[in-house]
Amino acid sequence: MFQKSGVFLVNKPSGITSNDLIQKIKKKFDLKKIGHAGTLDPLASGLMVVLVNQATKISNYLLSSDKSYIVTMKLFLQTDSQDITGKIVEEEEYKKISKSLVKEILNKYDGYIYDQYPPMYSAVKIEGKKLYEYARNNQEISITPRTVTIKKCNLIDFNQKQGTIKLFVNSSKGTYIRSLVTDIAKGLGTSATVLELERIGSGNFELNQAKNIEEIQESDLLSMYDSLMQNEHDLIEYHKIKDIKQGRAINLPGINVPLIFIIDDNKEVIAVYKHIAHDLYKCQRGLWEESPWETLSEAERDNKNG
Repeated sequence: MFQKSGVFLVNKPSGITSNDLIQKIKKKFDLKKIGHAGTLDPLASGLMVVLVNQATKISNYLLSSDKSYIVTMKLFLQTDSQDITGKIVEEEEYKKISKSLVKEILNKYDGYIYDQYPPMYSAVKIEGKKLYEYARNNQEISITPRTVTIKKCNLIDFNQKQGTIKLFVNSSKGTYIRSLVTDIAKGLGTSATVLELERIGSGNFELNQAKNIEEIQESDLLSMYDSLMQNEHDLIEYHKIKDIKQGRAINLPGINVPLIFIIDDNKEVIAVYKHIAHDLYKCQRGLWEESPWETLSEAERDNKNG
């Protein structure tokens, strides 16, 4: 069984689910634990951050990163899934849309914070069920929008004849590109669906670092230390390992950051600590193997830290 912990950067092909990819990696390396830092739709291709063994415990810290995409949207077409794999629910006649209007609408989304409704065909849970389960059963459900930030939305190509728009998008976590495409199309006075989607970045990880499932080797595993460093998280070496493994609160003078990862002499990431007050930090999660600290409730951690 594969014992190392770290991160594989994998180039997901279009046509398989994120879970398919995860299971292929798990089987290939005979892994005990596996996770990810953000799924991709079956249609989508590109970068997936796959977390191995103890690295599954840092998923939340990598999930919060911005994501970057190249997306091609097909105008005058609406599908139930909001991408080209879905059932066509509306098809409009071709109408001329000027490049100047396209740029005008895209400029609105460049640096735009707004409340976005997730697609009905998504894994968002409401009342214990995923939205796609409601969609498949033709059940109506009230959906609450989520606030997202579109940091960049730049035009790459506009093919007026074919009715396609190709974009670069950099957005906050939780952004649905299918919903963004629908919203952009509304601004253009028409409908649209996702024709192609590729994730090219997740935090500071880039697609050119990724390997195909068939190519990836043990030597491609990034350590937890290197993964966190690349994504500009704060790390500090701490020598009183017993204090860390007992979950004690510690003083870190002059650090003053919200979260800090504790590493040992061998640059092994062993815990994440949260800033409480002044120089005081308390353990938020133990990251070593079979750490009992992660199973404690917040109240129990507070009692131990107190």
